[in-house]
Amino acid sequence: MKLKSLLLGAVALTALAPAAIAERGSDGHVNVIYWQAPSILNPYLSSGTKDIESSSLVIEPLGRFDQDGNMVPYLAEEIPTLENGGVSEDLKQITWKLKEGLLWSDGTPVTSADVKFTADYCMHPEGGCAQLAKFEGIASVETPDDLTIVVNFSEPKPNPYNAFMGGQSPIIQAAQFAECLGAKAPECTTANFGPIGTGPFVVDDFRPNDVISLSANPNYRDPAKPAFATMTFKGGGDAAAAGRAVLETGEFDYAWNLQLAPEVIAEMAKGGKGTPVSAFGTLVERIEMNMTDPSPDLPEGELDRRAFQEVFERATERWSTGDHDADYDETYRGFRARTRAALDAVTEQAGSGRSVVVVTSGGVVAAVGAALLLGEQADDATYAATWQRLNT
Repeated sequence: MKLKSLLLGAVALTALAPAAIAERGSDGHVNVIYWQAPSILNPYLSSGTKDIESSSLVIEPLGRFDQDGNMVPYLAEEIPTLENGGVSEDLKQITWKLKEGLLWSDGTPVTSADVKFTADYCMHPEGGCAQLAKFEGIASVETPDDLTIVVNFSEPKPNPYNAFMGGQSPIIQAAQFAECLGAKAPECTTANFGPIGTGPFVVDDFRPNDVISLSANPNYRDPAKPAFATMTFKGGGDAAAAGRAVLETGEFDYAWNLQLAPEVIAEMAKGGKGTPVSAFGTLVERIEMNMTDPSPDLPEGELDRRAFQEVFERATERWSTGDHDADYDETYRGFRARTRAALDAVTEQAGSGRSVVVVTSGGVVAAVGAALLLGEQADDATYAATWQRLNT
């Protein structure tokens, strides 16, 4: 029997699973709706929660945090600590051990080389990794054997649980992404849209900004999971439509992040098709106001159009150089990869001879325009300069 529920906050999809499962796939099919539609299944090229959550069904980290903030091993045998010797006393090294017998969904073994490759992929100097801050301070990654990963930090790291921890930093398969390092990362559409993983599901079909079709991973390490044989992960619409689809019509089994007034949700729940669930989440949405003048060179008072354009050009140049990636939620190269992936997806869905109208922001329009004018072989500096000229 499927669980008909709807989640008000952001937590893991394990809320879908019943307490005890007889065998893999015994609960049949499940329909999930995220009104913010996933656009890519590689969290290293996107900082969007929708993309991170959907990809976490397929690719996994060494460990994650549970709803109480406790660290839980996933691909790792245990969480390294000072007590068990996994973290060095000088806090400059952490040693991870993979569980034995782990397989990728294609049946090949998971090894420490895949973990090291993941670090190399995100830390590549020509890349645009959206999760680069997770790897800050790492001097090197060593693999003394197939199951052991030693991460060395350039200075003491009181919190060494950033890289390879959580849905933002999963392990990707070295064999699949071998040709996707650096500036080539955005070009690997097949890998970015259908990663080979260790998670409970595999991607059967992905239509960016629309729907993902998934099925149970035959090589998942727990033979009794996942509970569902197949999943439809639908995206798009709005929070109200998602709520109605679960609570009133029963078209979907699970909806996420319902940003609606309590009385609206209570009225929907009267439909009797589902149950609202409010859960604690670690994501906090906020507005931060900077009341300082960042530069004494800027004119006082209200900026005129020319002065604003000067400030805007400075800001976009700083973002697009890639020299300050750790300061931004999304790197410029990650933004470029995301817009290119969206363009490829729309083109593929439309087919030949059809006109498509896409409504989006000026920055995305300029990025698409730069891609069409220059092609994917243009260097970063030329692409960024063209994007800035178009985005005015």
